[in-house]
Amino acid sequence: METGQLLLLPPVRPLSERLGRGFFRDIPERPGVYFLCGPGDGVLYVGKAKNLRRRLGSYRSAQTDRVPRKIRRLLAAVVRIHWDECPDEPTALARERELIVTLRPRFNTAGVRPAPRLALGWNAGPGALDLAIGDAAEGMPRRSGPLRGAPALHAPLLRLAWGAAHPTLPLTALPSPLRGRRAPANVRLPLAFPDLDGLLAGFLDGSCAELPGRLVALRGESHPFGVSWQRRDVERLTEAHAAFAAAREPSAADGGAP
Repeated sequence: METGQLLLLPPVRPLSERLGRGFFRDIPERPGVYFLCGPGDGVLYVGKAKNLRRRLGSYRSAQTDRVPRKIRRLLAAVVRIHWDECPDEPTALARERELIVTLRPRFNTAGVRPAPRLALGWNAGPGALDLAIGDAAEGMPRRSGPLRGAPALHAPLLRLAWGAAHPTLPLTALPSPLRGRRAPANVRLPLAFPDLDGLLAGFLDGSCAELPGRLVALRGESHPFGVSWQRRDVERLTEAHAAFAAAREPSAADGGAP
């Protein structure tokens, strides 16, 4: 009988109890980074959000019997929450990565080490596109980098290029090596159009964001699964390009000085 009564009790919501419901109503509905802090000056976790109020509100209402043990431990230790607003989500993502590497919070496991900086290389020939990364890019006629997070950029770029090269095939036919977060170091695709070389160069140096849209337009995907997959890859590439473009700004502001 006692066990049955315990099961009927509502789950504890430690952040609501400690910070109060009014605290969460005052959080801005803006992109930004947030800090979950423990006693003293310790930062336990750094995250980014497209909407800070919605993201932090999800912690407030998280039912402790339905979240992983690691999250339960984190929520039990949080005594303060701070945030910094950002102009957009790509800026928040870049700021999150920087803070994780700098602060190394105890509950952040991904991104604690800086992402590897590797070069991307390509050859946009008359009938094919070769895309390569790292050592495989050394012999390519065109190269860009080293680039922050190049391995995570390489795979989405290859998937969109594969879709553009095979517009009549469903994305379920995508070769298995291209489906994961890491793609083969050197891939040749039967893809060519007049300004492909310039679009690749402009995308990777942050001066032109058209490449993902052009690749998607060549395909005309209509299946919901394919549309969803393409959307995720376009978002990743858009975030990467925003970081490349932001890296160009100091040089432009200084009149091109190194």
